Amino acid sequence: MAKNNRDAFEVLLEANELGYSGSVGTLYRDKGRTALPPSFEYTADWIAQQPFMLDPRLALYAGEQHPVGDSFTFGIFLDSAPDRWGRVLMERREAIQAKKEGRDRRTLQEMDFLLGVNDHTRQGALRFRRPDGPFLDNSELPTPTVTDLNELASICNRLEEDGVEELPEYEKWLSLLIAPGSSLGGARPKANFEEADNSLWIAKFPAKNDIYDVGAWELVTHRLAEKAKICVPPSRATQLASKYHTFCVKRFDRTGTSRRMYASAMTLLEKKDGEFSSYLDMAEFISKHGASGSIQTDLTQLFRRVLFNVLVSNRDDHLRNHGFIRITDGWRLSDAFDMNPNLNKAHHALALDDTNPEPDIAIAMSTAEFYRLTNSEALDILKEVVDAISGWAQVAKSEGLSAAEIDRMKPAFQI
Repeated sequence: MAKNNRDAFEVLLEANELGYSGSVGTLYRDKGRTALPPSFEYTADWIAQQPFMLDPRLALYAGEQHPVGDSFTFGIFLDSAPDRWGRVLMERREAIQAKKEGRDRRTLQEMDFLLGVNDHTRQGALRFRRPDGPFLDNSELPTPTVTDLNELASICNRLEEDGVEELPEYEKWLSLLIAPGSSLGGARPKANFEEADNSLWIAKFPAKNDIYDVGAWELVTHRLAEKAKICVPPSRATQLASKYHTFCVKRFDRTGTSRRMYASAMTLLEKKDGEFSSYLDMAEFISKHGASGSIQTDLTQLFRRVLFNVLVSNRDDHLRNHGFIRITDGWRLSDAFDMNPNLNKAHHALALDDTNPEPDIAIAMSTAEFYRLTNSEALDILKEVVDAISGWAQVAKSEGLSAAEIDRMKPAFQI
């Protein structure tokens, strides 16, 4: 790929807790064949410092590196790209622009999605720009505040209606949602917003086809997780433009206005969507690459989450729903997120041991040694988790869920 036939995008890392703010490398994309995977090249300064590999498949050496196999790009960049909801919005925006310009609609490639995420709200600590240019996408629209949530919720509802594309407000609505759009995972309608203290939060709105109060149940799960000594960010639920609740959660990849280096478990374990994996793979990663003073803390925390997920039927526990934060001497398990009771899935996305994804607490308990726990320690943790979950119905009632909703979800809580 000749250098004059491609676009270059500078990749910067800004993470105060790592003591680093500056360029780490360059992404290159062929101008004509935009579907080709981009290559990446570290800066000489980053290699000289030898701090850490941004991605397990990006070794610290000079020269360009290319994704292997059928991967479109390196996982760490996928972690900065939009979720399914964000991609839908971007594809709709492209359709509008194509119609206005009288051209065929382009098929958006992974780089289009990656570079189209709003810079201010982009997940993690990586930022992207053309050399000496502004950060991408540095939208002029401000991030909404908590007082804008009603409007955003109403727009999300309207965007799911048939024929909405013909309305004169459609383009404006897309712009308002794309500007604060999220690169965090999931397919549900959502938007970032700022609280009064300027902290970033995510609002997850009810979807058109919801048949129960998903947002309220996610809040209940968070409250139970807190009781079970699981690390979760601050959260709340509010009722806006729907009979169901909007779940709001503080971004854990920010401290104040500073960014934190985040990577999904999918990236760090070098897995692909749908590929088999196990909680034990994460335990092994923590043992090998965890921050030196926190390995046992994070192993214990992960084991606690395994038990919790089994007992509250959090089955959609795939590797993109687990993550890590980089600190100076290794990776820390991030706060837990996207935890919901699920009555429609019989098995976990991850195996509890080497092979078995069945929601069996005995299987989970049999793996205690892989988390460096004695049987006695594992039993103590199990008791704490069971005690925390045992009051689930009371917690649900206190969060405003009806008796019918509580009765509907009863099979999810296995205590």
